[in-house]
Order: sequence, then structure tokens, then C-alpha cells
Amino acid sequence: MDDSRTAAMNRFIADCGWSGAAVTSLVPDASFRRYHRLDHDGRQAMLMDAPPGKEDLTAFVLMTSHLHKLGVRCPTIYRSDLSTGFALIEDLGDLTFTRLLEQGNDETFLYSRAIRLLAALHNHPDARRINLGHYDFDQFIQEALLFTDWYLPAITQRRTGRRLREDYIEAWRLIHQGLSPGEETLVLRDYHVDNLMQADDDCAVLDYQDALIGPPVYDVVSLLEDARRDVSRDLGREMTELYLSLREGVDPDAFLHHCTVWGAQRHAKVAGIFTRLWIRDGKPVYLKHIPRVLGYLERSMANDVLKPVRDWFHALRIELAPVETGLDRKRLLDRSGP
Repeated sequence: MDDSRTAAMNRFIADCGWSGAAVTSLVPDASFRRYHRLDHDGRQAMLMDAPPGKEDLTAFVLMTSHLHKLGVRCPTIYRSDLSTGFALIEDLGDLTFTRLLEQGNDETFLYSRAIRLLAALHNHPDARRINLGHYDFDQFIQEALLFTDWYLPAITQRRTGRRLREDYIEAWRLIHQGLSPGEETLVLRDYHVDNLMQADDDCAVLDYQDALIGPPVYDVVSLLEDARRDVSRDLGREMTELYLSLREGVDPDAFLHHCTVWGAQRHAKVAGIFTRLWIRDGKPVYLKHIPRVLGYLERSMANDVLKPVRDWFHALRIELAPVETGLDRKRLLDRSGP
């Protein structure tokens, strides 16, 4: 953080009445946001630093208000300054579901809580009553193209050609057109155990500022085919059955069809994002998850509903492989991107 940003942060802390608070910076995540824990006279709060132009604090404030109205546990915002990108929010502690799982807590119990929260959210009649963008094909393919624009150049050592990119888009278009019309709801978009917390014996959600209106399967797949953590097929099937049992009027076959398509799209996107985090942002820590993501993607492509994309991959005649950190990042950056 540069000196001017630090000064702005200290002014905001003072304006909130927290001058003199001990400030502990948390380990950064994949975004440009930074979090700092404040401790002052026995009180604790979290300072969110969302630099304008890189992060959208307005969306976080809007979504927090909406989730509270829906009865979903998430951090309370004590004060925010949209112009500077700072917010003082409730400190929910450190008990993410990831940490609870690492401590040996019951996996089925925790995933059941997460699924029950999703089902309740998707059953809520007001969940989609918020002015957000839609997960249409333009959004769908923009995300899927992260694979050809970032991951593929890191594997082939060359920029993805225009024709290859166009064929990729057309393959996904055919698949997307084959999706049966389905319900739309609030999609949090990054729903996994790193962003779920135990707070006051409740399940709380984090990192929802990029929400859209779209298919309910997206967050289910995000949770059960987690890019950062192995989830067994048995647990995935059990949790999918639980979710369907809590929803009314959902066709199981259509739901699983959507899961396959949206899951593959997400895995292609995440492979690109994790590669971009290293090439563009100098964050190699996420590369270790790429083999897992590629495994999900290859498993998905065994389903014939993904035949157009599967054929595109076969025509490439390359092996999907981990991204090596020994490559020249500067040279890759010149060959990557849309």
C-alpha cells in the first residue's frame, strides 16, 4: 500500500472513531481488496480496503443490504465511504468452513449447512428482486474465454489465434443453446468453503459483491466442485440430492444437465483466472489448484452434452497440464489476454 492510500485509510479510521486501534493486516486473497482487523478498547471490527477503479464497494454495500433483507447472515456494515473505497464492517472471526474442516469438523454437517442456506435463498421469492446484471450468454462466454486468453497461451507458449478463439465461442454457443429454460435467482458466484463462516452458530457468507441473476445450479457447482479443495463424488451426490429435496418444482434431469454445462464453464474460467493471477498479478499460489480444476473439466467433458467443446479440445491435440512457474512471465503477458 502506498503512502497516500495509507494516509486515506488512517483518516477513515479516525472518522469512524477508531483512532489508536491496533491494525493487523490479513493475508491478501485473489482480489485487489485488502482486509485489516482493528482492535480498540476490547472492540473488534474489520476494515475493508477496496480501491476505486479496481473494486466496486457500491456493489458490496448493495448486496449486503439485500442479503440482510433476505435473512442471510453476512457482515454488518458500520460505515462506508464509496468515494475512497473504505468500509468498516463486522468482524465475523476466523472460523471459515475451510478452517473448520482442517480442524476435523464433520464434513457432511458443514456442507449440509451450506446447501440448506443455498436452497433457502433460492426458495425465497424476493431473492432476485434486486437490480443486477444477468448471467446471459455474453457473460457466460466472456468468462469461458479466460481459458483461451490466459491458460492456453501458458501451455502453448503462443497467443491463441483468432480462428481457434472463434471456434471455441461457437462450441460453447451450441452448448448454451441446448440448455432448457430454467428459473433464475440470485447467484453469489463465489460460493465455496473459503467464503463461508461459522458466526454465532450460524452460516455466514462472504465475497458476494459480484453477484448476478442467473441459474441456481451455479453456486451449487461452485460449492461441490470446489477449485481449492477436493470434494468426493459421494459427498457431491449426497449434497445434490439434499438440495433437490429442499426445492420444489425443480426437474432433477434438467438440473443435472445445467450442472454439467455450468460446471464446465466455471472450471474453464477458473483455470484462466488462476493463470492470470500469476502472469498478470504475480500471485503463483493459485497455480497449485489448476490440476484439480482441469480434472473437473475433463470429467465434465465425458458427458455428451459438452461434445462441441470436447471436439474443440480434441482438435487442439495438446495435453491439459499444470502451468509451470519457471516460464517467463513477461513474455507470457505479451501473448495473453483477449
